[in-house]
This record gives sequence, C-alpha cells and structure tokens, in this order.
Amino acid sequence: MNKYLISPFLIAIFLQGCGGSSSSTPDEPIEPVDYNFSLTAKLTNACGIASGFTEVELLLQDETWQTIKVYQPDENGEFSFITNKEFINYTLVAKDQQGSEAQGLNVVSYYQASSATPAHYQAQFDDLVDNSSCECVTQDLKLTHRPFSTQISVTSSSNFDDWTPIDESNTLFTGVQVCGTADGNWPLHSFSVAGIDANKKVIAAAEFMDDFTANGEGVWTLSAFLVEDTIDLVIPHQVISTNQLIRNTKHFANLVAEDDKNLLIFDVHPYISEAYYQSQASVTFVPSDSIFRSSVMKNKHQMISTSVEESLVLMAGQYQPAFNEPYFDEINADGSYDYSAVAGYPMAIINFTFTAYDPVSKLLMPAQWTFYGAEKGVLAISAPLTGYEDIINLDSRIENTNVRLIKTSITNNYHDYIKHYQGKIADELSNDFVKDITEAELNLKF
Repeated sequence: MNKYLISPFLIAIFLQGCGGSSSSTPDEPIEPVDYNFSLTAKLTNACGIASGFTEVELLLQDETWQTIKVYQPDENGEFSFITNKEFINYTLVAKDQQGSEAQGLNVVSYYQASSATPAHYQAQFDDLVDNSSCECVTQDLKLTHRPFSTQISVTSSSNFDDWTPIDESNTLFTGVQVCGTADGNWPLHSFSVAGIDANKKVIAAAEFMDDFTANGEGVWTLSAFLVEDTIDLVIPHQVISTNQLIRNTKHFANLVAEDDKNLLIFDVHPYISEAYYQSQASVTFVPSDSIFRSSVMKNKHQMISTSVEESLVLMAGQYQPAFNEPYFDEINADGSYDYSAVAGYPMAIINFTFTAYDPVSKLLMPAQWTFYGAEKGVLAISAPLTGYEDIINLDSRIENTNVRLIKTSITNNYHDYIKHYQGKIADELSNDFVKDITEAELNLKF
C-alpha cells in the first residue's frame, strides 16, 4: 500500500478539525416568512349575484391530516389567517343542499395548497339562496327561421322544457326559464335549430336574445338571421362534444359522431370577438370482469381556442388507462393511495359519495368528500374530521368513487395545479391552464 495515499474522507475530517475554512463568520439566521392565507366562500343566486356563505368551517391540518386549528368565516364568508408555511393542508366542511334534497355535507380537502394564493369556495345551498335581487321569467319562445322540410334538433343556452315544430319556418321552445337582475339586466342567450332543407341538405339557423321581459302573450318571438358555416372534419376522429363559450355560458352545443364528415357552426355573429370554442374528445372503456356494481374508465382531451379549427385538433388516449383492473385497489384501507401507474398526471381529484346519517335526527343525509392531491399520497379522510367524526370516516359506506387524473400541456409542477384548483371560481378562458387538458377518469359504483 502506498503510504503517501490519503483518502478524500480523511482529508475532509482533517479540514473539519482545522476549521475547514478561513472564515469564522457564522451564517446569518434565516428570517421566517409570514404568509397571509385568505379564502372566500360564496353562494350565487339565480341571476349570478354572489353573496358571502357562512355555513362552512375551515380545518387547518398537518402533514398527517390531524387538525391544527378550526376557523370560522366572517359575515362575508371570508377566512384569513397568517402562517409561516408556504404550503398547507386544509379541509372545508360546508353545509350543502340541492333542490328538494335534504341538507347534507360537502367536504373539500387540498393537499399542499399555496398559502399565498387567494382561495375560493363555491357553495350550493338552494334553500338559502336570496333571489330578491332577481327577476325570473318562464315563457315559451317562437323562433322564426329559414324554411326546413324537417327540423331535427335545437339548442339553447337557457333552460327550457321541450320544443316542437310549428311549421317549416317556425319552431317553439316551451318553458324557457331566464333570470335577470331586478334592475332589468338580462343575460345573453342563444337559440338555434338544425334540420334538412328542400334539397336534402343539412342546414341551421340561430339568433341571440338579451331582453326577456314578460309580455301579455306569454310567448317571446325571435327571428333567426344567423346561418351556419360548414367545417370539414379530419377522418378518422373520435366522438367530440363542442360548443362556443361566451361570457362563461355555453352556446350552440353539438355532439359529433365518429362518422360525421363535417360540423355546422355559427362563426359570424356580434359576439364572435369574445367567443371561445370548447371541444372535448373522449374514449370509454367498460371492464367486463370488474368486482364492482359498475365501473367505467375514460380518456378525455379538452381544447379551448379562439379558432374553431384549432379546438378540433384533439385526440383522447386510445388505450385503456392503467388503473388496476378488476380490483381497482389503488386506495388502501388506511387512506393511502397510489395512481402513479397511470403515468403522466400530476394531479388527482378523488371524490367520494357516501351514505351518511345525521347523528341528531338519525336520518339519511347526502354527503360527499372531494380531495385534491398529487398522483399518490394519503387522503384527508385517513384522519378524524374534527367535529364530524360520527358522520364521515374511513368506515362510512361509499356509494360512488370518481377519480380524475389531470394533465395540462403547460406544466408538470404539482404546485401549479393546486394553485389553479384552490383559486378558481370558474375556468377563466384566458387562462392557458385550461386550454389543453387531458384526463384519465375512473368511476366506480358499489
């Protein structure tokens, strides 16, 4: 052995013993950073006016989902607190009620949410909605249009009960329901009809309307001056749903079958400068040997663009996503989960629908829990839900589980995903995050 050979390890020890550095200045202590977390809970009425929602609590939680502190909102539905953690775990527990259903619970948990990003919660509680600032009207609407030998289908951005042809140039929409503000501001809605003309050609007609003041006849009349344009589709293509988005409302919804060679659109109208085209392709897989009452897997691809041609350049995955069929046991009994085998999806959105019981009335109550997290980790339900342990826990009966794995084209960073989902009220169409998204979805019924 060469007695002059000294190992790097011994040299490192020697240097440490001698101080290792000519500088004896100690490192400056790192100053803690405070983050102001804020969350606003809102309830929106029939004409789109939001008010603060207070029937909700916020549970700040640690890495193992144990509750650190429970917060209550102020009278405006706003939460705020200071934390020295850049990323936090928290759960919202909100009262929830829809239509004629009994009051239930909606629980939403966020893993490693950004404490510096303003967060939002959109509540659903129909019995608490204040529509006093709204004027809601239900009437029929007669759409007058170019002649059809046969009317085949209609669309409207408003809710309506049914439709029927009156004659070749008139179509009746029955039970059209519209809500505007009490000061007379009505939403913008569209009405369209498609069918066959005398030359056996597929045609369409449409129009917009923004005045829904009730009249003595109980029927609005609207003349459809917009005519269709035809877009040739690249064959082969998948089943595609498509529509225009104007002011966050869907117009001219259409379903394109696999063998359709073209698509009718309305691309010349007064609102085209603010319109986005939203298209989604999907492929569905139904396992034959699943142990569940029902199991369905889907691949989806969404494109949103100001160009209709660009919105139609999409393709959902053609191969079955790698969920663990037929057992689908990615979620374990202890609340841990792992969907990393379905590679390439930084975000998992996992929703459970429960059969729960009100501990006071002993009656059934609707309840659901939605978890936003990474592709693998530990669910918030793995720890007791403080104040609600007797309603929802790991032993509660699950009726339905829905798993959505999300991938946007612009980032693979999980923190970009959680910032988007904790902060969104609705998908802002100018936000690049939503413009090119793929999903792998699993729905299980027990």
